[in-house]
Amino acid sequence: MNNAFLQKNGFKLIVIVLLLAMIGTLGYMVLKGNSASSKMEVMKKAPDFKLDNIDGKSISLAELAGRSKLVYFFYSTCPDVCQPTTYNLSKVQDALVKKGVFGDKTAIVSISFDPTKDTTAQLQQFSKSFHADPKGWYFLRGDEAAIIDLAQKYGVMVVKDQQGQFTHSNLILLVDKKGDMRRYYAGNDADLDVDKIAQDLIELSKEG
Repeated sequence: MNNAFLQKNGFKLIVIVLLLAMIGTLGYMVLKGNSASSKMEVMKKAPDFKLDNIDGKSISLAELAGRSKLVYFFYSTCPDVCQPTTYNLSKVQDALVKKGVFGDKTAIVSISFDPTKDTTAQLQQFSKSFHADPKGWYFLRGDEAAIIDLAQKYGVMVVKDQQGQFTHSNLILLVDKKGDMRRYYAGNDADLDVDKIAQDLIELSKEG
């Protein structure tokens, strides 16, 4: 492997290695989070953040204490998995609204790692297209590097290539009222059970 080849293809090789790491991490995290135990045991403390919501206010994880929540890292111009996963989140929202627990006892947090394209106006429009209820569904943005680092701390791998395109693992993270991570869901799972996810949120919202 000569220097010219490395200079030309080095970044691609790095992306391939990171993608393989993503696949391994995704499989491990989902299996670990969705083990046979029905108790949804604590996996680790969810990293805190303070980011800008589409209403102009800052939102931190600490401020959402007392509510069980889903955390999803995405970007609105994603060509494949982000929009279908956001649609599934909207179905979770609908199930929680039907149960009368959305907003005060449960929440959804969607965090964009592409603030250049995901302006406040863009995210406002994106949220409306999925009938997101602002009392319990937050669309957050902030510094790109900081959010990519945050995503990785949550176990979500994000890679930005030289053309500015993002490759990322597609995980939905379940966080309890105390800010502990309890489960991972594969967002692009064809058999994703939105009613089960809603029930998991409700169950955690009842914990002492």
